[in-house]
Amino acid sequence: MFHQKDINTAYIKNPIEIYNLLKNIQKSRQIIAVSFGSNYPQSLTSLLEVNHNKKTLLLDEPNPALNSKLMALANNAQFSLKYEQLPVSFTTSLSLLNTDTDSSLRAPFPTEIYYPQNRKFYRFSTDFVKDIDTTIFLSSEKRLTCKLMNISLNGLNLQLPYAFAKAFQSKQVINDIYIQLPKQTGFSVSAKIKNSRIVNNYNNISLGLEILEQNPAIEKSIQQFIYRSENI
Repeated sequence: MFHQKDINTAYIKNPIEIYNLLKNIQKSRQIIAVSFGSNYPQSLTSLLEVNHNKKTLLLDEPNPALNSKLMALANNAQFSLKYEQLPVSFTTSLSLLNTDTDSSLRAPFPTEIYYPQNRKFYRFSTDFVKDIDTTIFLSSEKRLTCKLMNISLNGLNLQLPYAFAKAFQSKQVINDIYIQLPKQTGFSVSAKIKNSRIVNNYNNISLGLEILEQNPAIEKSIQQFIYRSENI
């Protein structure tokens, strides 16, 4: 189960939320800056594997020349990057897998990750999830297919063609958004537009929405979807 976080905190501490964020960072192939203290230069690495069962990370070896010094400072390894245009940082210890075929780094999951979403609930990116159908019913006869970019227990982000930019305004309520998540029963929500922006060089608009009603069955469906998506 996911726990509500204080809206003012920027730290993710729930183990499932930590896993989901790390897995999305791995899939996005983000370059991660890693530092081992002020006396050593910053290096670059990337996540190779996020192991849910062992709660460990496998990373590229950032700088072979610093191996011995790096291991001496392993408890102070600090990682930082930008994900979805927001800063992410965490601290964890490191160990070196130094074999004939593997010189990667292994680290346990961090206990917390700095990720200032300014939201009550962790928002899960669907960039790497297939078979999601999302439809806005504008009327009984008119419907608009769009792309679900991310989702949380109380919000979602939709991307639609730029041609529809003038049809949606800030604070507007969209009364019928139907979402069909993989291996889940579809559901409909009403949501208020909190923000909108032009993306993809004027090819699309992005709508950030707040789900208006709190429905336990819908929340459970979203939770199950996020949990199952960990293994994709």
